[in-house]
Amino acid sequence: MLKKKTLKSLLVFTENQHPAPSFILIYFFTWLAWHNQVISHFFGATGDFWSRIHIAFSSLEKNQYLVVLLLTCVIFILRLAYSFLRFKSAELLNASDDDYANDKEGKDFEKNEDIAQLMATLTAVQKQLAAAKEREKKAISERNEQVKKVLAIQMELEEARADIAILSTNTQNG
Repeated sequence: MLKKKTLKSLLVFTENQHPAPSFILIYFFTWLAWHNQVISHFFGATGDFWSRIHIAFSSLEKNQYLVVLLLTCVIFILRLAYSFLRFKSAELLNASDDDYANDKEGKDFEKNEDIAQLMATLTAVQKQLAAAKEREKKAISERNEQVKKVLAIQMELEEARADIAILSTNTQNG
């Protein structure tokens, strides 16, 4: 009976498979490679398309379906064996190599340091923004005070002009 670890490993392996050409496509290309005289007679023949196809297939002495099927199965088995061995070696490397695991953790730690540095920068920018807002409020209040003073002086000036105008009319009349 297979152990759970083996079953899990096989499940992960089958889920991580890259898409492969279909069995029929591999069979077709294997058949063409095995019966290469079909292609050579097709291009060597003269006439229209259908007569070339007829000549190419008539040159086929014996159609060896089972041999081609066997070769196609061997190709698929070799591909799966290669993929499985590559998967197992990567799995063993990940499980046994402490440096690889530490490297992986170090990268996560670097990412955390980047986030911490980003948060520190954000906090500093927020403090600068608060200070700038305070300076802006202070500048607005100082400007308002200056405007009030200018308006008060302008009012006094108008009162003084009115008093002068009244005095000058009194001195002229009297």
